Amino acid sequence: MRGAMELEPELLLQEARENVEAAQSYRRELGHRLEGLREARRQVRLPCVVVWEKRMRNCGALPKRPRTFSWTAYQKYLYWLMCLVYLLSWMTQF
Repeated sequence: MRGAMELEPELLLQEARENVEAAQSYRRELGHRLEGLREARRQVRLPCVVVWEKRMRNCGALPKRPRTFSWTAYQKYLYWLMCLVYLLSWMTQF
């Protein structure tokens, strides 16, 4: 019985070592996967940046249309106030 009790801590220690080794191996594998994903992201991002810069250059060459009308904050306030008055008057008819 005493021999079995002394053997159990050794088995637990061995199992713990194996678990630590497996965890370290898994961590290395995840690190490799992460590096692969980062590289793929860089490869996808570069063409997107090139296309975006090209489109921005082309859009910059287009003539800008003049702004003919712009609502002021006061005009917006009056517009929404009139809408509210109209809705309230319509609701009170019933």
